Amino acid sequence: EAERDFLREADLLAGLRHPAIPAVFDRFSANSRHYLAMEYIAGDNLEKALLARTAPYVESQVRAWALELCAVLRYLHERQPPIIFRDLKPGNVLVEPGGRLRLIDFGIARFFKHSQSTDTTALGTSGYASPEHYTGQTDARSDIYSLAATMHHLLTLRDPSKQPPFQFPPVRGLNPAVSAELDEIILRGLDPDRTKRFADVAAFAAALQ
Repeated sequence: EAERDFLREADLLAGLRHPAIPAVFDRFSANSRHYLAMEYIAGDNLEKALLARTAPYVESQVRAWALELCAVLRYLHERQPPIIFRDLKPGNVLVEPGGRLRLIDFGIARFFKHSQSTDTTALGTSGYASPEHYTGQTDARSDIYSLAATMHHLLTLRDPSKQPPFQFPPVRGLNPAVSAELDEIILRGLDPDRTKRFADVAAFAAALQ
C-alpha cells in the first residue's frame, strides 16, 4: 500500500506545472527502495517558523500568503479531474529565502470524482482538516477550510492541532490588530457546513483582495 501511494504521488506531481509546486524529474527503484528525484527548495516551512515566533504575523503578510496559496489551489482544483490537496497546513508550506511560497507533500492529494460519495481513505491533519474529511467526500471547499485554519494560526499563534477540532474563536478576540473584515472572511471559510463557505477558491481570493 505504501509503495502504491508513493508511485501515485510521484505520477501526480510529474503531471503538474506550477511555480509553487516542486518539479519532479524522475522516479526509480533500486535494491527494494523507491526514490523520487525532485527540485531542491531552500527555506523553512511555516510550522517551524511559527514555533520560533513570539508574536502573530501581520495581516498584510497573511493576506499576501493566502492569495499565493489560493492561486496554487485554484490551479489544482481546475485540473481535469480536479485535484483536492486535502492536507494544507503550515508544515506543508515552505517559504523560500526570497519570500515565495511552495506547496509540498502531495501524499494524500486526490482526484475528485463526482460519482463518489466518500473518500477512499479519511486522511488529514486534526485541526486543519474539515468535518467532511471524516464524514464524506472532500472537495474544493475542504481545501478552503484548511487554508482558513492556517490563516487563523498565523494571525493568532493558536495551534488548531492542539485544540478540540472544528472550534475556532474569532481572530480579533486573540489579535485585535486584525481587521473585522478579514476575521469575517476566515470564520466563513471555517464554517463546519461547507455550503456556507465560499463556493470556490476564486471567491475566497476575491474576498481577500
